[in-house]
Amino acid sequence: MYKISIIILSFLLTGCLPAIFTVATSSTMAIAKDRTVRETIDDVTISSKIQTAFIKNNFKEFYTRIKIEVSQGRVLLTGRIKKEEDALQAVKIVWDTKGVLEVINELIVDKKSDKLDLAQYTKDTMITSHIKTRIFIERRIKFVNYTIITLNNIVYIFGIAKSDKELETVSSIASKVNGVEKVICHVKISKPKDGNIEDGIKKEIDANAE
Repeated sequence: MYKISIIILSFLLTGCLPAIFTVATSSTMAIAKDRTVRETIDDVTISSKIQTAFIKNNFKEFYTRIKIEVSQGRVLLTGRIKKEEDALQAVKIVWDTKGVLEVINELIVDKKSDKLDLAQYTKDTMITSHIKTRIFIERRIKFVNYTIITLNNIVYIFGIAKSDKELETVSSIASKVNGVEKVICHVKISKPKDGNIEDGIKKEIDANAE
């Protein structure tokens, strides 16, 4: 049982779960997350539609460079692309996708985006892994509600927080990981008392100031 738990944890932290399990586990993950099964399925559908739209609009080249995360109709775009107009076009395509309620553009314009910086990629991957591990072992935090992305030492946190205090804890954990320069949160706050969810908020933390 111990070995199985380690394997599952490893998959969760590295994001390597096979695509074949995506649909099969959507209901289970929805129960764990503060989202309904319907919302989870809708988000998966939106993500698929965006990916298809990118390809149809000759964005196939950027498909692997733009990371798409969807939560309750909110879409977060991260990645590095060559031109500003490409970023604007990507945002337009997302907005034109049925079901999208908000587009958060965190795309970085970089003329050298077609060249893989292996050292930076490895560093970003390690930062993300360390943050996920620390959040996972923190019992006060609902781990599955958060998506963590690191790009050029900047950490993006996306998802739903149970409270302002929980979000502060997650942000603090991320900002204290070695190598992190800044933490940017795009998180909705769920209020247990009335069951409502506040509008998404953006919060930036300079890790060097911690």
